[in-house]
Amino acid sequence: MPLDEITVSAPATIANLGPGYDIIGMALDRPRDILRVALQRGGMDTIEVKGHGSEALTIPAERNACVVAGRAVLERAGAEGYRLKMWLDKGVPPRMGMGSSGASSAAGAFAVNALLGYPLDQMQVLRCAMEGERASCGSAHADNVAPALIGGITAITGYEPLNVIKLPPVEGTAVVEVNPRIELAEEKTKLAREVLPSSVPLGKVVGQMEAFASLLLGIVQKDAALMGRGISGDVIIEPARAKLIKGFNDVKRAAIQEGAHGATISGAGPTVFALTPSEMADVVGKAMVKAFSANSVKSTYAVYQCSQEGTKIV
Repeated sequence: MPLDEITVSAPATIANLGPGYDIIGMALDRPRDILRVALQRGGMDTIEVKGHGSEALTIPAERNACVVAGRAVLERAGAEGYRLKMWLDKGVPPRMGMGSSGASSAAGAFAVNALLGYPLDQMQVLRCAMEGERASCGSAHADNVAPALIGGITAITGYEPLNVIKLPPVEGTAVVEVNPRIELAEEKTKLAREVLPSSVPLGKVVGQMEAFASLLLGIVQKDAALMGRGISGDVIIEPARAKLIKGFNDVKRAAIQEGAHGATISGAGPTVFALTPSEMADVVGKAMVKAFSANSVKSTYAVYQCSQEGTKIV
């Protein structure tokens, strides 16, 4: 029988926010993954998955992001003798650029640490959650798992040692996410990383630094227009990944023309997001859907808020 049991939830996130590749991410108020976890003394690690995209997540438990992250906590805490029994309800759709594996990884690490009585601090738990990301897409990046775990907007100021700063959302803004129905590669995130350039001209680096400065200063100074300028200013990652999203440039242009502060690709895509004044969100969302439609791509939009809440006990 289980020694103990807990249920937690972890939010969808947007990574990069344009020029902040592998450094900045934002937690959304919804959707959320719901994970129930029990510790056992015997048997094997197991996980049952239902919800969005669950049919695509029928992989061995030892490769599931939740289990890998939870197992990393057990190992770091010196509790390897326990086995994990997990039930995951996927609210965050996988392979859409909304931080699905990040939410699952954060939930797995947080839940197991809580069951053990919180032996690890927040940065140690984040390290363990990053192992879930490594299992999912081959890279232990923290731009999704950090906001999924901590909430708000997170900026990673160092990986060795790992250091994350939480920033508050800019008030009066909304996040419009448009999900296009585009056929995706089996390992979508891996492909989205492989298309990136291996070297970049100095002039583009300067342009990227300008955009990143605008993004970060816009967040810190609560200047939505400046933040949006930064979001839209990515000259390295966005052009490479835009080729994978039919009609992207038209969709971005439509968002800006209808009053969005900024727009770009959500994480590795194919979802496209825009930061907008709250009262303009629906107008911008409809314009983005219309632009996708003009490129023979069906899509839907939803309006979210940046959330201060990360992973929490339900």
